[in-house]
Amino acid sequence: MLRTIKRRLNKLVTKVYDPLVDIKIGNQTIKIPMSHQLREIMDLYPEYNFNLPRIIKYITDSKKQAVNVIDIGANIGDTVAFIRNFSDVPVLCIDGEEKYVQILRKNVAQYKNISICQTLVGAENTEANVKLKVEKGTAYLEKAKQATTIRTLENILEEFPEFKNAGVLKSDTDGFDTIILRSCEQFLKTVHPVIFFEFDPYLIKRNNDDPVDFISYLKNCGYRYFMFYVNNGDFMLSCNGDELGTIDQVIDYFSGRKMDMFTDICAFHSEDKALFDISVKNELEHFKKVRNY
Repeated sequence: MLRTIKRRLNKLVTKVYDPLVDIKIGNQTIKIPMSHQLREIMDLYPEYNFNLPRIIKYITDSKKQAVNVIDIGANIGDTVAFIRNFSDVPVLCIDGEEKYVQILRKNVAQYKNISICQTLVGAENTEANVKLKVEKGTAYLEKAKQATTIRTLENILEEFPEFKNAGVLKSDTDGFDTIILRSCEQFLKTVHPVIFFEFDPYLIKRNNDDPVDFISYLKNCGYRYFMFYVNNGDFMLSCNGDELGTIDQVIDYFSGRKMDMFTDICAFHSEDKALFDISVKNELEHFKKVRNY
């Protein structure tokens, strides 16, 4: 009851006054708009968003070197802060929303090896009459009178060549992730990064894509091993891409929930089975400690 009252009060206040406030992310501190939902989510789900940083650490420890990370949908830089609890890896932050990018620049100024590109990512270099609508700490596309720049990942990487062989590609773009990752086909087929992305069947279908077909697309790009998380950060299960019955059941489980619940997927190329096995083993051990069993 108290949480509901606080949420409603916050919503009323931030309609007219939405200042930046500090938030602790592990041992890191960044600024967020008061209206941003990150604080409430972290209070409810302590494991939220720490999964990708752990996986990046497993990869760097296994390879005994830092891997470059591409963060599509970087928002205010919170993923960078989560990552910095575990690894000091170079990160290319990509986001198309001016409001978020301004905050992102302030938040990552405290870190080294961070690059920023303000653009939307798509299948071709073009301009479209769309804009990002910001609401509750997230953003979605809507029609606009003015054109917005859209760039392919390959075009972006011409500007940031140090990330052409990035070992990790993360995408969190509120239902556009499958569309964006389809536009990165050449990069996926040649570089084979570990992919971490939001997978919400409801939003995917709303954006005229098909969840089952997208898994087939990843398999055609060479990805064979998958880890599934509930969007609160809890590890759910892992499977081989040939276990289509299991994947279909996961899609069914998260379908029809209208954004209340979805899965985050970490996909590994067929060449990276060793990294997949290490990541699964370490994640199982992590949650045994968290839950004390």
